Amino acid sequence: MTATPYLGVHCETTATGTLLGAVGCDLPEALLFGLGEAFGFVYLNLSSLPLGFLGGRSKPFDLTEAACRNLGLTCTSTETTSTTRSWERLVDLLADGPVGLQLDCYYLPYFEHAPHFAGHFLAATGLDGDVVEVVDTVQQGTLQRVARDAIQAARHAKGPMSAKARTYTISGTAATDLGAAVLSAIKATATSYLSPAFAGIGAQGIAKVGKILPRWAGSPAEDLRLMADLMERAGTGGALFRNLYRDFLDEAASLVPRHAPEILEARDHIATSAQGWTRIADLIERCADDGDAAHLIEAAALCGPIAEAEVAAMRILADL
Repeated sequence: MTATPYLGVHCETTATGTLLGAVGCDLPEALLFGLGEAFGFVYLNLSSLPLGFLGGRSKPFDLTEAACRNLGLTCTSTETTSTTRSWERLVDLLADGPVGLQLDCYYLPYFEHAPHFAGHFLAATGLDGDVVEVVDTVQQGTLQRVARDAIQAARHAKGPMSAKARTYTISGTAATDLGAAVLSAIKATATSYLSPAFAGIGAQGIAKVGKILPRWAGSPAEDLRLMADLMERAGTGGALFRNLYRDFLDEAASLVPRHAPEILEARDHIATSAQGWTRIADLIERCADDGDAAHLIEAAALCGPIAEAEVAAMRILADL
């Protein structure tokens, strides 16, 4: 198997897309995101992040497992607390093709000012001595090289969303009936969104953020800028994942033509949500620039309409 670098804007779809390409399954990122049943929302008060965590998708690795399930592929994942065994396993697996890794991006040398976030993914594609050749998102330059010490520190980091040096590989032949796979993924995503496990998930989580946003007034400008950047360009919370799901629904409408009108109606609601999240990120950045708390109050007022748009979309999709 060979690995062609996957050009993606989200870390897990980029890593998993690289592995899928090696088994002959080349999918656009938006389609992979949707097949991974990844659309969602969660607000968590994490001490590792100064303003908490806004997640715009399912928890780490759920995307990969769901995408492989929907595509009829086998995903094999292993974890270990041993740094020796984790390195040996990576070396062994790389002999057969690319390997997905979950790790903490804080330790990756090509990241600038990265917070601790152990839910980051990349694909390892080769070794040059003790240097690992990897594929990351286009924002991070796609092709990078990471020394053994750094990548092992990242793999064995502890904390929220961490795994025990998770490695994963994908094998098999993908299903050819993408329409059926897409429809299954859509309904599962909608059902999950509309049945939150706790108050920080889904529309309830967005409403919670609306209450919290004004409290960020007076926060250090660098913390506000980091949050705005993560929301808009890293997918943590806002528009990036909404844009991916909007584009997925465009693809889905052509793959499931009998439901195209309903899917496109839901797509318009998701587009509205994405625009709202972009506006929130912009207002947070403006507050960082001038310190005016009114920007955060305006941002908070957008959370209600965003939640309503997302619920409307998911109700349509759940009924397909």
